[in-house]
Amino acid sequence: MQVSQLIEVQNGDELQALRSFLADWWEQYRPEALLAPVEDAGGTTIVSQLIEDPADLKRVNPFAPLMTSNVAGAAYHLQRQNGRTRAAAILRPCELRSYAELCKRERLQPERPEDAREERMLIFGVDCMGTYSHNFFDKKLKDQSLPELTKATLKNASAGGFRQQNMRQACQMCDWPAPWGADVVIGTVGVETDRHLLVTARREAGKRWLSASRQGTSPAAISQLSHRETIVGAVADARAGVRKGLLASSAHHNRFDDVGSILGWFATCLLCGECLDACPTYFGEFDPPAASGRQPVGPLANMVLLSRWLASCSGCGMCEEVCQRSVPLTLLVSALSHRIREETDYITGSPDQPPPWAGD
Repeated sequence: MQVSQLIEVQNGDELQALRSFLADWWEQYRPEALLAPVEDAGGTTIVSQLIEDPADLKRVNPFAPLMTSNVAGAAYHLQRQNGRTRAAAILRPCELRSYAELCKRERLQPERPEDAREERMLIFGVDCMGTYSHNFFDKKLKDQSLPELTKATLKNASAGGFRQQNMRQACQMCDWPAPWGADVVIGTVGVETDRHLLVTARREAGKRWLSASRQGTSPAAISQLSHRETIVGAVADARAGVRKGLLASSAHHNRFDDVGSILGWFATCLLCGECLDACPTYFGEFDPPAASGRQPVGPLANMVLLSRWLASCSGCGMCEEVCQRSVPLTLLVSALSHRIREETDYITGSPDQPPPWAGD
């Protein structure tokens, strides 16, 4: 059973309400560290930071429409560090899907002891209506401040995302805008964010401190919870339609509806590896044997590794963000990934569903 509360927002300041809520949580939970997106000192960008001093909570901003990297890998490695048994992270839905995939891979490692104990960190998940590319975000900053851009994004989330905001293509095609599987969900989609934030806790520790929170909380009504779920589903359906339309249009105009055409798009690739470095679920499967330390494998084995990697794709689009050759990686990878998942009845990021290659 989950616990859902409304966090009061005063004077329309959603960020202050969230930061006060996190400060209260920090005091009760006493974490050793929190991985979170924060505003830089100049208020010009968002960076990921490992917070170890609660004073830094005043710069946390997970609502800004900017995602410079997918920090799932950093969150995954944080939880595995010795002594980091009380760490936490704030993740967007695509980051949470990547994080779930990394955790599932860990459980499948043959060298992992059967009785190995999983020390899960606490995961805060935030609803996400999408993010701008870095270049577009910088252009927007010429006319609007970071708080204003954040406010506009929250207003759009509250209205159900009906306003076109020129988000990254990966965000326009996102599978699910809500943080599926998070321990604590910070809801904004379909929520009157200028009045309150919807916070839902699922783990026992989270339920206890949420119920004891001193930040002007009140129980959420069932109608408010169902309304958010309805709007989230509507947004997901709309984005599925966008994805279908983009893929159909690209297949017609760009001709990557067959393997040969897809490979043709990669002919301009310089093999710089930046896309793989940006991918949170890439573990060097295709690195040269001498560099990775693994034994050489044949073409069939490489195809198997490729299919597994694509099945775990969270759709964050960070690969295309760093590509210097303008390869349409978001559409290419999405087309392949969704086809693989259709064939295997697999849902990327599902906390309980094992990967297709896990067996019985």
